Amino acid sequence: MPIKPIDLQTLFGQLGQVGRQQAAEKEGAAIQQSVLGATQQKKEDEAVRTVRRAEDDEAGVGAVKADEERTPQRRDSERKRDDADEAPPERETVKDPALGGHVDITG
Repeated sequence: MPIKPIDLQTLFGQLGQVGRQQAAEKEGAAIQQSVLGATQQKKEDEAVRTVRRAEDDEAGVGAVKADEERTPQRRDSERKRDDADEAPPERETVKDPALGGHVDITG
């Protein structure tokens, strides 16, 4: 399909507008990146300044409450039972008789 002179007149007339539109699209991407970077930096600065509550703090409070609910007799019997269950098994220790007998001092 050949380009006619009348088509070129229309295209040349709108060339400035197309150029401005293309430049705005390129600048828009750069501006969007800078805005995203600024918001990310702001979030990081805010996170540094804030004080967060300890996550394991709630678990410790629950354990104290549960311990307070037990009677002293129950706690004593539970301790005795736990002590009986936690008896460590006897471990067999194997030693090498030649260990430390040969010392290489030639380095």
